[in-house]
Amino acid sequence: MVSRRRTTNKKRRTGSKKASQKKTARVGLVVFGLVFVGVLGFALYRFFTSRHTHPPLLPIFEAYPSQGVETKIKQIDRCIYDALLALNIPSGDVTFKTVEPKRDGEELWDFSELDILLPTPLPHNNFKEVFLSRLSEHIPKKSIQFASGSRQELILDLYINRRHTHRLVFVKLREKKPALLPPSSLPKVAIIIDDLGYDEKIASKFLVLDGVMSFSVLPHSPFQKSIATTIHHTGRDILLHLPMEPVEYPQVDPGAGALLSSMAPDDLLDQLRRNLDAVPFAVGVNNHMGSWLTQDPAKMRQIFTILKKRNLFFIDSLTSPRSCCQRAARLLKLKFAQRHVFLDHVQDPNAIRFQIKRLISIARKQGKAIGIGHPYPTTWEVLNEELPNIESQVELVRISELVG
Repeated sequence: MVSRRRTTNKKRRTGSKKASQKKTARVGLVVFGLVFVGVLGFALYRFFTSRHTHPPLLPIFEAYPSQGVETKIKQIDRCIYDALLALNIPSGDVTFKTVEPKRDGEELWDFSELDILLPTPLPHNNFKEVFLSRLSEHIPKKSIQFASGSRQELILDLYINRRHTHRLVFVKLREKKPALLPPSSLPKVAIIIDDLGYDEKIASKFLVLDGVMSFSVLPHSPFQKSIATTIHHTGRDILLHLPMEPVEYPQVDPGAGALLSSMAPDDLLDQLRRNLDAVPFAVGVNNHMGSWLTQDPAKMRQIFTILKKRNLFFIDSLTSPRSCCQRAARLLKLKFAQRHVFLDHVQDPNAIRFQIKRLISIARKQGKAIGIGHPYPTTWEVLNEELPNIESQVELVRISELVG
């Protein structure tokens, strides 16, 4: 009898122990599930909130479609200033003597002549080796022509598809720099910073630069209204940076609010009005991308009709050498101007300084010039350093002062 009781008690203890183990396992699974859900929820929260607290990448901009003489010129420019750096020639000893627009049929480009002062005589072979090694990667050696001059150490002429694009004149002796012109005689330059609206911090950095600049804001961007309001309070010109269809569309997306060639007139103009209403205080418009749409005379006349009614001007960013914007603006008597130089199509400090020199040279020859830059840290750093030098050679003005 006693043995039977012991066996029964033993079975009860064993069953109770198994039940307890099962209960513990169930509790463990519940706790694990709660922790997993909590971690997953926190991760999702951080993912979605980070999308709003961190600004998206800056939109790409369009200089010219990836073909033609102008694109090759950008590559050659890069080779030139790389070679000058290799020869230890400082940027201060490089001067754009001439920047002259050229046209051959539908092909449009700028011919540039540079004077380069030599601090010490350098062997011709060293020059040729440095330049040939860089330039021959982009153009045939027969398009790289060296010659000697009477008062020059060396002359270098460059050709792209038989079109004369560059002349580099290496001057033997350091010549006396011309006296600075009085302020009233200085040529005028307007600098536009495009693509604002996605990063408040970089916008605020450009706004505190000690120089007159104008700013172009993308419609339907996260911080369009706050950035435009801040610009307005500083007394600067604000432009609507109007997204337009590029040649590479749809592979290249111009962004929210883009005007497309496939749009019916009413749809295109409705979208234009929404874009104009999205950016407060705008006094004018310039195109974001648009290498395809700016070649369409009918579409540009439709756009310009609305701009004229709103008393706005248009700046052609000139993303296509075939742009018809100037003709359309003249037809409608719309206030108009066009870009001369992109300052930062290559994000390199020396490249940007190179472009600033080109901009100043054009201004000296034509009396005025327009440069377009973008809200990149490198662009800010170069402008912050170079603005005093720029203002000693030209008068920086708001873009509204250069339209006509």
